[in-house]
Amino acid sequence: MPGFSRSVVFAAALLVLVVAGCPQPKDPPIITSIDGSRSVEARDSVVYTCNASDPDLKQISYSWSQTGGSLGWNWGKDVRWFAPESSGDGVIRVTVTDEDGLTASDSIAVMVRAETTGVLFCDGSVKAGDFVSWSDTVRAGYELYGYCGSDKGEIRLVVMDDSNFAKWVSGQDPVRLLDQGPHDTNTFSVQINALGLYHIVMDNTRGVEDYSYWLNVWKSGP
Repeated sequence: MPGFSRSVVFAAALLVLVVAGCPQPKDPPIITSIDGSRSVEARDSVVYTCNASDPDLKQISYSWSQTGGSLGWNWGKDVRWFAPESSGDGVIRVTVTDEDGLTASDSIAVMVRAETTGVLFCDGSVKAGDFVSWSDTVRAGYELYGYCGSDKGEIRLVVMDDSNFAKWVSGQDPVRLLDQGPHDTNTFSVQINALGLYHIVMDNTRGVEDYSYWLNVWKSGP
């Protein structure tokens, strides 16, 4: 059946021609993960890495963006994100593009924790009629808090800003942000409303003998 054979050959050739003339579908890049911490302390920074590939083995490029904080250097699949100065939520986004212009996007949510720093951890004694003080710079909106204790007596825990501490040392009457006896309670908290140098004082100036104390202080951001 020569005619049948010629028909089959012609149909096969036509099929090859049609297949060869049709563009093959292209696949976009695939993002498998974004690596990096999902919980960051305020004012800290962290590096995020996008793990992606292209099914067609095309070269890919990366574009990063964020909600909250700011982006630092961008090394393609890696980026450093600087968290904002206060607690809340942030979002890190990445878009991957291949040579054909096909894209894939992904994002992760990041919880921003309040910045907490240990300021002072001590255990000692204060001589009668004397005081012991420490100072630290604290930003507006931060909180000084902690735990303290004393065996007995008139020793007091006092917190003042720098100008009022100077008044207190010179014998004037200052404004105290905190004035409590650590033998009365073992917790304290002071809200700071202005950037400045603040003094933490164990005051035994009215005591008639030496008294022991212990004091742990932290500062925490908003």
